[in-house]
Amino acid sequence: MGSFDGMHVGHMEVINTVKSVAKKKDIPTAVITFDPHPKTVINNNGQEKWFNITSTNKKLEILEQNGIDYVWLVPFDNDFANITAQYFMDNYIIEYFKPEDIIIGYDHHFGNKREGNAEFLTKHSEKYNYKLHVVEASKINNISISSTQIRQFIKKCNVESANNFLGWNYELSGQVVKGSGVGNKIKFPTANVNPENKNQLIPGKGAYCVDVFVDNKKYLGMCNIGVRPTLYEKSEIVIEVHLITENTLSLLNKNIKLNFKSFIRKEKKYENTNELVKQLELDRQLCISN
Repeated sequence: MGSFDGMHVGHMEVINTVKSVAKKKDIPTAVITFDPHPKTVINNNGQEKWFNITSTNKKLEILEQNGIDYVWLVPFDNDFANITAQYFMDNYIIEYFKPEDIIIGYDHHFGNKREGNAEFLTKHSEKYNYKLHVVEASKINNISISSTQIRQFIKKCNVESANNFLGWNYELSGQVVKGSGVGNKIKFPTANVNPENKNQLIPGKGAYCVDVFVDNKKYLGMCNIGVRPTLYEKSEIVIEVHLITENTLSLLNKNIKLNFKSFIRKEKKYENTNELVKQLELDRQLCISN
């Protein structure tokens, strides 16, 4: 049971515990999670907008890949946010599952005012005849693995560390939309990507080496996220990707997936397009060599 944003290495410890317990007892596995993520619904008292690490589809994909038998995707809205932990316990967990075991992460909370936690579940375990398992924090390089930490890595362009904590390469999917065509003029054609999940966290501004998935085929690519200051005085943040291939591809309106492998450099304003092209050539060679 949990929100599982990122489905990171720490979350997988919870999932592996679920599978281990179920295997010993020869009983099915079930995961309870929420859509959308509760933090996108609950008022954060004027804090900056909160963004997901993973889409719900990616979360479900990972759970399926790891052999979970059942997933209950609970719709989360303002009404649901007001449900007490006791009500959720009685009318959701016990009513529908009658679990023999409940597995949660060390920092998991549920119910209005986050009153449902390990202490709450321990208190009710004898009454409902289940055993509680609390999975402690996992660490890498003595840093606790958490969605918050991964989010900071991604914001700061440190996709390598984010990927290490996730256990998989950060990805972003979207539709290719019409751009200005400047890339073609400087012989670095790019596809402009409009993210399908408007609430997904976009990596920090800069250039990245990526794998690009188009029609179930993988291509090497270089992605730039930013305002393109060499070409424009004012611009919104744009996600554009150059595919490193000799094939001529028609990408407009297609859905593609970007898999972020490594960070190349921060976005920079160059003196002219010639200087920009020189840098792009270096970026391309770096992605090829990696």
